[in-house]
Amino acid sequence: MTDLFLALDTATDVPSLTLGTPQDPGPVIRIPGRRELSRDLERLTAQLLTARGVDLGDLAGVVVADGPGSFTGLRIGIAFAKGLCRARQLPLLAAPSLLGAAWTAVRGGGVALAEYDALRGDVYRAAYRLAPGRVEVLLAPALAAAGSPVALPAGHARATADDASAASLLRLVQLTGGARPVADPAGWEPAYGRPAEAEARYRASGRA
Repeated sequence: MTDLFLALDTATDVPSLTLGTPQDPGPVIRIPGRRELSRDLERLTAQLLTARGVDLGDLAGVVVADGPGSFTGLRIGIAFAKGLCRARQLPLLAAPSLLGAAWTAVRGGGVALAEYDALRGDVYRAAYRLAPGRVEVLLAPALAAAGSPVALPAGHARATADDASAASLLRLVQLTGGARPVADPAGWEPAYGRPAEAEARYRASGRA
């Protein structure tokens, strides 16, 4: 049984993907922008599979970043991951992009506060303690006012969207409390963090 996974993080302004194992995620491909994200994911996934000499049926599963994060990016990435898993009956695993960024910041050992710009004066925020083999959630992913205080141990690391990486998501597969299996991929949706702009305007109009 292979432990080769495709991992993708589309929660930030610079989506990324990789094909590798939790122990050796392999090189990360970063996509500069989301204008043609669906096509880019399909094209680059095909390139990664060809370079490895494998096809989708050889994979142990797909690992994807769930929210919070970019509504459009998450929607496209999740739909792509679901499609692959449905087509080849592959397991789907998910983990917060914020947790992947935290892993990058502390390289799997220490406390990290991860924050992404959520616009409108807010941030998406989470805090974790990472140790060999496990993750402890200190602050669950949520929307917060930028600059609002957080009580964490002194000397904790800080992670931003620049630290988000598909490779870090793949590392989380081997950690207790890290990437989790999605029991019902067809009915599953990520935690976007806030509605899309169009949905927010619709709700504000009182017609929802």
